[in-house]
Amino acid sequence: MNLIDTFQITETEVITITGGGGKTSLMFALGRELTAAGKAHVITTTAKICVADVNPAQLLIDPDIDTIIAEIKKDPAKEWIIGREEVAQQKIAGFEDADLYKLHQALSPLVIINEGDGSNRRPYKFYADYEPAIPTLTTKIIHVMGAETFKRPIDETLFHRSQLFDGEELFFDETALKRTLATFSRTKLDPHFGPAVDRILLINKADGEHLENARQMAKIGKMIFPHCFIGSLKEGWIKDCRC
Repeated sequence: MNLIDTFQITETEVITITGGGGKTSLMFALGRELTAAGKAHVITTTAKICVADVNPAQLLIDPDIDTIIAEIKKDPAKEWIIGREEVAQQKIAGFEDADLYKLHQALSPLVIINEGDGSNRRPYKFYADYEPAIPTLTTKIIHVMGAETFKRPIDETLFHRSQLFDGEELFFDETALKRTLATFSRTKLDPHFGPAVDRILLINKADGEHLENARQMAKIGKMIFPHCFIGSLKEGWIKDCRC
């Protein structure tokens, strides 16, 4: 799949993954590729990661970022997943901007892969005012959507926080998709991140019966995001929609 080359990831990148429909899978796939390539990295969150999704052998939790840094220095090649604390033994909470900046500086060159969203395991979500949590040192934002959402009813079956959808459409059609992506870009990205921060849209689950959905979604997505891809993390492929 070669995500490193596809997304042009450098050895000092700070990647924040938002949206739904494959965020966690993408996060761990990136981590595996970086390990294979011999590039130092850590996985973390500014939302919350489910404990059930994490290999305990990789997990490093401590409220003190200096302790985290010291432990990583002992074994910098390990696939570390770091957090500040466990919440009710179910989720892992991450660090604030200042701590992430200190981590990045102390361990440079280092790739940070950050999950900036929670979607309650649904393939897409709509946003409250305080979401997503994208650190200011982010250099790449990868926004993920599941292709199975296209032309489906806008309800909690496939959409987390469906009540926050800001349109009259009952189905997630071309009009709803275009407005949703444009609103996300205008309200969540534009006020905080300039053109130096890569904005990537990934339409995931573009396999089987959802392939044509993904292609149609990409036609809209590439009008709004500078970089747009369709793919299937399950099947292990990604295609640039601008090719």
